[in-house]
Amino acid sequence: MTEQPPASALDDRRARFAAAWEALPANTRGALWLLTSAALFTVMAVLTKFLGTRLDTMQVAFFRLFFATLIIMPWLIRHGGFRPAHPRLMTLRGVIGGGAMLCMVYAFVHLPLADAQAIQFAQGLFLVPLAIIFLREVPGPRRIIAVILGFIGVLIMLRPSGDFEPAAFVALFGALLVAGAAVMVKLVADKDGPLTMMLFSGVFGCGMAVIPMALNWIDPTPYEWVMLAGIGLVGAGAHNCFLRAYRVGEATAIAPIDYTRLIFAGTAGFLFFGTVPDIYTIIGAVIIAGTSFYIARREAAVARAKAAAAAQADGA
Repeated sequence: MTEQPPASALDDRRARFAAAWEALPANTRGALWLLTSAALFTVMAVLTKFLGTRLDTMQVAFFRLFFATLIIMPWLIRHGGFRPAHPRLMTLRGVIGGGAMLCMVYAFVHLPLADAQAIQFAQGLFLVPLAIIFLREVPGPRRIIAVILGFIGVLIMLRPSGDFEPAAFVALFGALLVAGAAVMVKLVADKDGPLTMMLFSGVFGCGMAVIPMALNWIDPTPYEWVMLAGIGLVGAGAHNCFLRAYRVGEATAIAPIDYTRLIFAGTAGFLFFGTVPDIYTIIGAVIIAGTSFYIARREAAVARAKAAAAAQADGA
């Protein structure tokens, strides 16, 4: 029988690891968190697709949200995240966020993983027009051109004059909802934290999925119950790593790492489901990823310029 090291030795190792981790540049730590998030999101997508081959899509979506919400409950209880400062806005964000999750699960089940993941990145394109409408932001001509080019990439993936998959439009609608949820974050993030947002998205998403799930219920096997709990656990972990990444790293420096999800999704799709991205998916994904990254860089540059101007005005 192997002897366990004494507690003091374990504490010493943890302390040394923590010190080494904190010694890394902030952007390096952010990139590692984001890379971990991308890997976990891919694992969640693979589990979702496996489950969707036998179980109803809404059944998979319900338990994805249910178990993820269950996992964050101890932190919600500890930090008192059950009472939002903006109840109406948070309710609306919960409906939008829950709907986005249902669309995402549907897309992963019915589309090749690379296609579903690439269309998800169109959320960055929707952010610009939504910010104009709801946040009264005025984008420059370069961002507008980037949005137009990005949607051309979406059209290439959707193949409007050829053979297209209706689930792709569900994925695109999900990307629109994710962008709407991001706009709502800007409206409520001053007082309501990410755990509260996750709670409301989980509760309202479960509420939207429960009736269609009950009508099309299929008894999961013990193995499928483990996988259903797994997608909730992995999904919560992926979201947590994503938030940590942008908390410590600069968005413009680490954002390209998030696009490794396309590589992970394409590889997983080939290894587990035998799907190979076609030329339309590759071209469309490159255009969507490139324009979304450019928009993120421009928004960050504009935000820095505004902050510098505000600081200069305060100092004057």
